[in-house]
Formats: sequence, C-alpha cells, structure tokens
Amino acid sequence: MRAVVFSRYGDENVLELMERPEPTPADGEILVEVKAAGVNPVDWKHREGAVRNDRPFPLGMGWDVAGVVRSTVPGGPAVGEAVYGMLPLPYGGAYQELCVLPVSAVAPKPVSLSYAEAAAVPLAALTAWQALETAEVTAGLRVLVHAGAGGVGHFAVQLARHLGAHVTATASPHNLEFLRGLGVDEPVDRTTADLAAGEPFDVVLDTVGGLVQHASWRLVRTGGTLITLPEPVNEAHRLPGITAHRVIVTPDGEALRRIGELIDSGAVHVEVQTVLPLQKAAEAHRMSRGGRVRGKLVLGL
Repeated sequence: MRAVVFSRYGDENVLELMERPEPTPADGEILVEVKAAGVNPVDWKHREGAVRNDRPFPLGMGWDVAGVVRSTVPGGPAVGEAVYGMLPLPYGGAYQELCVLPVSAVAPKPVSLSYAEAAAVPLAALTAWQALETAEVTAGLRVLVHAGAGGVGHFAVQLARHLGAHVTATASPHNLEFLRGLGVDEPVDRTTADLAAGEPFDVVLDTVGGLVQHASWRLVRTGGTLITLPEPVNEAHRLPGITAHRVIVTPDGEALRRIGELIDSGAVHVEVQTVLPLQKAAEAHRMSRGGRVRGKLVLGL
C-alpha cells in the first residue's frame, strides 16, 4: 500500500511516499480503507520531533481518517460501512491507503459529508468537544475562543453556541464574516482588539499558546476557567481564583457519533479549506505550519 512516512525528524522534506506492508488489526481493532486523511498541527509537530513515540523509524503520519471498513470485530461496524475516526496518539498512521484503529475510536460517517469533509472532523472536533466538557460549558456562560476560524476553533464556537453559551471569538480581519456565519455572537479582530478592557469571560479556550495563554489569564473572571490546548498550563502566569486545565484529545467513537448527528442536523458546519492528494503531504504541512488555515486541510487518497 502507499503510505507517507518519515525516517528522521526534520522539516517537511523528510516526508516520503513509499510502498509499505498492509497493517494487520490486533484484538479490538478494525481495518479501514482510507479515502481521506485530515491534517492537523500535531502532525508537523510529530514530524519535527516535538511529539515522539517509542516505535522505530520509519514512522507513519496523521490521526484523522475517513473511509470504508475492510475487516471488523464482533459488534463493530459492518464490512463496507463508511466510518470516520481518530487514531490514538502518539502513533500516527492515517496518511496511507489502509489503517487500523480501535473499534471504540470510530463512528458512522455523517451522511451529509464527503469523505474529505468527514476526515476534517475527528481530532479537531473531539478536541473542542472535550475542552468544552472539561470547562463545563452550559447555557448562558460567556465563552472566548482564540483563533475561532481555525481547525479546533471553528468547531469550538459552534459547539459552544449549541450548548447555549454567548460566544466571542478572535480571528484575522478577513475571517470575521466567516465567524458570524458560524453563529459567533462577537467576532473580534485579533490584530486590534483589547479584550482586557471588556467584561471578563467565564471560559477562555486558548488554541494558540505562548503569549496568548499569558494574556488569557487576565481575560477570565474570578471563578472562571482557562483551557489550554497546544501546551501545558504555564504556572508562572497563574492568577488566583482561576481554574486552568490543559486538554489533550483522546479518541471517542461515541462522541463522534453525537458530533455526526449535529453535523447531519445542520447544527455544525465543517470547513475544509483545501483537499490535496496524498503525494502533496509536504505542501499540506507547509500550509498548516503557516498558521493561516481556515478550518481544515485534508489529504485525499
């Protein structure tokens, strides 16, 4: 089978498209013929060595898949069924023609989505879902999502609105109208806004890290919650009276089933900026690392 792998840590030029043996499912795993694979920032961080595992090179790439079941387990999806899911971190293996993943990590593909659109969902939508669950977001809370037009961000703003929250989200000027279309109550130009001058938020979701996490502490009301995704909570900046958590996404087929229902009902929109062929994985990584992607990038097989 064709697979994108890398044999040393480095820039996107270490990615190789090569023939690899077909994977064999272990107990509790299914085999999926991959129709599309999502691209996430964690992919290039893995390739650069920031996310490592103990398997020998060459290493597989990617965690988001949408495809067709080729072998299954008792009680699992039927052979031939269209599914989508997320491979467990830190072992990639989505950028290839066949992959194995736990049956508990997959759900039926939303019927309203193409395979490319479905592959854009799992890791980013689950991250948003689990972040909002951790923050215990409910109706009436004021929620701020940094980078609301990005992969995780565009799911987080929609899921928070579905929960009844009042949602503010930051974005570049050219993405503010996009945020309005997603139902964001207050789209904010990240280049000019002074959020600290306004009313503090019940929940702040930091999808960026670094200086954004530092600034976010002062945007949370006393008794509120700060959720950080790309890096650990920086204790040097902690303020009293604020709960802070780092959320690291885990596969969850049941949550994907519920997210799929929201997608098919029209409550959640999936934004795919570009679909590239598998052989252009390096270009997808360059685009992702540039940080200006609206929604998601996807590799089509």
